[in-house]
Amino acid sequence: MEDDETDFSDQEFLRALHEEKVTAQNERASYVTRKLAFVTLLFGISSLDLGLEMEQVYWLLYLIPMVAICYDSHITSADARVKRIGAFLGRHPGSMAGEVERQWESFSAVYRSPFAPFADLSLSLIVTLAAAVYLNSEQRPGEREMASLFFATWLALSLAVIVCLWARHRKLLWRIDRYGLDLERPADLIEMVRSA
Repeated sequence: MEDDETDFSDQEFLRALHEEKVTAQNERASYVTRKLAFVTLLFGISSLDLGLEMEQVYWLLYLIPMVAICYDSHITSADARVKRIGAFLGRHPGSMAGEVERQWESFSAVYRSPFAPFADLSLSLIVTLAAAVYLNSEQRPGEREMASLFFATWLALSLAVIVCLWARHRKLLWRIDRYGLDLERPADLIEMVRSA
């Protein structure tokens, strides 16, 4: 009787885990879509006549990296949830996932797109650098000397946070991809890296 309750409980957990994975995939897609819409809006707004002079609102461009970083944080969080659930379902000995699902999760971990991790990073870097170019061009000669330290600090910190967020996400995905693998010997790790 207790085994039946445990099996039912495990099946309920796995069902909930599958639902959570789908929810995380949808969240990730939604955040990516919103980020693309945000970037499109930023680049398109300059062609609109809103009745405002750019001198009145150009300082808002300093917020662009923060918004991009916030989107990247949500995107990487949802992406890590998807990958973590997939690794668990595909590799945990007690997951009760079917053989096809296990093979799919292993296949997905080995053959990830090499360009996908750079998509969010490159978009964030592009909008940050575009904002920096525009901000630099909008500064009056008298302001350049006064604001150059603030501008350089803002740009360096923005780029550093974007790159650090990307590096942290890559490291987390690397750890998730290795979940459940028997890597007792360093030679196993070297062989796995070469084959990927």
